Amino acid sequence: MESRFLQARTEEMKYHEKFYAEHELFAPGTWISKPVKAIMDTFVLLDPNQMRVLDLGSGVGRNAIPIAQAIKASNGKVTAVDLLPSAVEILRDNAEKYEVQNNLEAVIADVEHYRIPAQSYDYIIACSSLEHVSSVDAFRTVIDRMIEGTRSRGIHAILMSTQTEELDHSTGVVAEGLIELNLSTDDAFHLLRECYDGWEIVLERVIPQAVQEIKYGKSIEYRGNWLTFIVRRTS
Repeated sequence: MESRFLQARTEEMKYHEKFYAEHELFAPGTWISKPVKAIMDTFVLLDPNQMRVLDLGSGVGRNAIPIAQAIKASNGKVTAVDLLPSAVEILRDNAEKYEVQNNLEAVIADVEHYRIPAQSYDYIIACSSLEHVSSVDAFRTVIDRMIEGTRSRGIHAILMSTQTEELDHSTGVVAEGLIELNLSTDDAFHLLRECYDGWEIVLERVIPQAVQEIKYGKSIEYRGNWLTFIVRRTS
């Protein structure tokens, strides 16, 4: 299991480093062409005045930059965390480019081990990050930290790939997706509902997804179910 985790982690890092090097933030036709609609739609449910936002697995700022722009006038701040030093470097450049460098702190860290200060954030985003932890136990631990770090009536937006598989276009073979934590959609929802018992569910949704990628030096179709789970603290 450990060797598979390391293989998946290595491939994910290689893919994202190459992608970010080749595509600018908000480049048309890419998956970073715009922020995630559900994340931005949820953002408006919160008071933007001095809002504190944590973006776990921020990449080069797909969601962090637009949110920082939206809360700049009210002295809000986004803490954006990513594993890849190259992504964080680009994120910092993007913060300057979009004039939100004073409203965005970019941090190099593994989400699985990142310590979240207690009661510090109004909005915590985990977009395409929780499926990259090492185990179900780690998944629970990260969510426990997220919960501890959330202020009264705060919101969490979790979006993740589940039940993934990969189609090798050259052979037609379909194999289990090489991802660090490949949960079934049902298991992911069960875990999330259990972890967030007592929270208000704002949105639960699952959408089939299929993305064309170059991985392992070959063309594949990466597919699965895209899960959205948005919840609000009730107290």
